[in-house]
Amino acid sequence: MPHRRLVTGGDVLVGDPLRGEVRRSDVLIEDGVIVAVGSDLGGSDAERLDATGTWVIPGFVDTHRHLWQTTMRSLTANWNLTEYIWRIRVHHAGLHEADDVYAGQFAGALDALGAGVTTTIDFCHIMNSPDHADEAVRGLTDAGVRSLWCYGFYHSPTENPYFTSVEQRFEDCARVRSASFSSDSGLVRMGVALNELGLVPFSQSRREVETATELGIPLTAHTQCMASPQKVLDVKMWHAAGLLRAGDIHAHANECSDEDLALLRDAGCSVSSTPDVELQMAVGFPVFRRAIELGMTAGMGNDIVSNNSGDFFTTMRVLMQSSRGHANQPILDAEGLIGVPAGVPLTTRQVLHGATLAGARALGLEGVCGSIEEGKAADLVLIRHDRLHMRPIIDPVDSIVTQATTRDIDHVMVAGQTKLSHGRLPADLDRRGTALIDAAFERLSEKVGRRGGWHLDATGVWDKFGPVRAANVQDRGRVPSSAQNAT
Repeated sequence: MPHRRLVTGGDVLVGDPLRGEVRRSDVLIEDGVIVAVGSDLGGSDAERLDATGTWVIPGFVDTHRHLWQTTMRSLTANWNLTEYIWRIRVHHAGLHEADDVYAGQFAGALDALGAGVTTTIDFCHIMNSPDHADEAVRGLTDAGVRSLWCYGFYHSPTENPYFTSVEQRFEDCARVRSASFSSDSGLVRMGVALNELGLVPFSQSRREVETATELGIPLTAHTQCMASPQKVLDVKMWHAAGLLRAGDIHAHANECSDEDLALLRDAGCSVSSTPDVELQMAVGFPVFRRAIELGMTAGMGNDIVSNNSGDFFTTMRVLMQSSRGHANQPILDAEGLIGVPAGVPLTTRQVLHGATLAGARALGLEGVCGSIEEGKAADLVLIRHDRLHMRPIIDPVDSIVTQATTRDIDHVMVAGQTKLSHGRLPADLDRRGTALIDAAFERLSEKVGRRGGWHLDATGVWDKFGPVRAANVQDRGRVPSSAQNAT
């Protein structure tokens, strides 16, 4: 017998969130898939979930996140990008053992679910050993979030490195693909996460892309997000080398010109904006609004909870309001308020679309999630609107984007399975996640203390890395078997 659930009495956001169509409907779910959306649906044999007093929306889709960094929550709150690269990427990452990675992945995925994120990418650049890779996947699987898990090729400096050649990394990536991802239809799917262009010889970057192609999986990259005198024009280099691939996700892309974005668009790529980190860390202004104006698929992400919260309502609002202000300021400077056109440069519907269906499209999951439609997975979030701070309601989408918070999330399900009920994660998972992440932090704190503390001096970092980046992007030779990252 199929398992059937009937979500009754809710105000359902039906179809593409860009349309903003909300109507009182039931949602019938069979074996995790939406089979009907309408009024007075049958299903006397179905388990019932009363959604009265809630909006039923598709789960949020996060298109750029590093879950393993849950071990260092808010550490980077007052850092810029240089300090982040030097302290976490070059030093603290190498201190993470496989059990620390499991804790970060598991607790981070639960945190995402609690915030209504039912699907996330995981840019997992903490592959210090095969065990790290396996524990990263296990953490995601145990938490039960839908995800595109991307094997990172970055080399975290360690005292006793497991991988002594880049080929070993490629071989381990293939091992994980074979052992854990023989199917591309599971809740957790596989991709790869590239090194930043210029961090390694270009020939290695080419091999990283080729590995994704050989394994038949998507890739994601940090693209054109570092402003420096040694500017690296990632997109034009990828394009010239024939390495832009349809379905790939380019995070940040803040330094991209409109010409660069058009190259990505025409190649079938998407972009992901992470406004909290980008605005704080001098990564550049979020590209989201420019991208959608150029007809691109653009999603958004939380990036790192080592910096900001995993709350997607906050992500939407920071992105929306900063984009509006950025677009209006040149007009205000030149003409004053009288010159500002009617309306706003970025609407609530465009933002909610970016947080749901556009994100699913970016991850290659448009046919699976991102909207409430028959045939799609029942990845749903129920948001209470019957409380004082949500009344009155003039336009539901406006209220969801500008008024709702995580405290209003009543129920979350992934593929029809409950992940959060009455606003809370299951008590046993909450306790386990808390215990694991606290234990990991204690272990790391001791190691970090012996290495000089969390806030290492980052003076002179670019004196070292600038010339390396410049040299690497000029490389067109073969990668030596012993080559490793500049770090």
